[in-house]
Amino acid sequence: MKKFLFVIVFFVLFYNLLILYVDNNLINRIPSKTYSNCNKVWSSRGLYKTHSNQNSCESLSRAFEKGFYGVEVDFYYDDTLNKFIISHAKPKRDKEGHLHYALKDGKLFTLEELFSITAEQHYFWLDYKNLDRLSNSETQNAIKRLNIITKEHIGLKERIYLEGSTPNNLELYTNAGFKTLFAFQPLKSDSPFSSISSNIYKITYYFYNITAVALPYGPLENPKYSHLTQKNLQGIPIFLFHVPDNEVLLRELVKLKDIRVMLVGRDQSINRSNITNCSKEN
Repeated sequence: MKKFLFVIVFFVLFYNLLILYVDNNLINRIPSKTYSNCNKVWSSRGLYKTHSNQNSCESLSRAFEKGFYGVEVDFYYDDTLNKFIISHAKPKRDKEGHLHYALKDGKLFTLEELFSITAEQHYFWLDYKNLDRLSNSETQNAIKRLNIITKEHIGLKERIYLEGSTPNNLELYTNAGFKTLFAFQPLKSDSPFSSISSNIYKITYYFYNITAVALPYGPLENPKYSHLTQKNLQGIPIFLFHVPDNEVLLRELVKLKDIRVMLVGRDQSINRSNITNCSKEN
């Protein structure tokens, strides 16, 4: 019993000392060149009328035409093709082991094609769907390919953010000069472990070379991005997704310095690009 209590006391002490250390040194860890434009509401998969039109050239181009500064796009890296395939749905594998991706307008839609059409001055939140399933050699091939296609457009490398939930893999992209987003799911505000949850992710962020974090807001009545989570992650650039389409909430969130980007709704085509933190609205 004494040994058990000793272990508990040790871990509690270690946890609190670690949090204290991270909080005292976090300001020196946060990158200075993270997106900080007053237009914080971006489009998730573009503006579309049908589910199949998500992540299409048409829907993403329409989002930029309607005033969005940035879009969130889902993609996979295929090492065999050495291409980045834009798709939210998982590819299907046939009997021969070949992967088949969802087609857009009867063909594969790639990041290369998207950038060639829309890269001019726009921002991209790239949800890397298979980041954690690539081998080291495949990851290195992906980094080389991404370097090639971004160099074709002036300043594009500074305007893309790669999202994934595997920090050690993300770090490889940060080290290669790309901006990265560590995605995680903190516990809801009514959980007794909510604070511990967000603090553990903060510690992870601190000890890896990652640009910012990405997390869901959660339900309006029981959010994951609660006041406690907001306090624990103070100072860290946050890309917030699945934000409820509530105008009062949105106008409060855009005022927060730590929140750099928001995606409104979940599996919805919503245009809230007019909600900003720009001076003309204040």
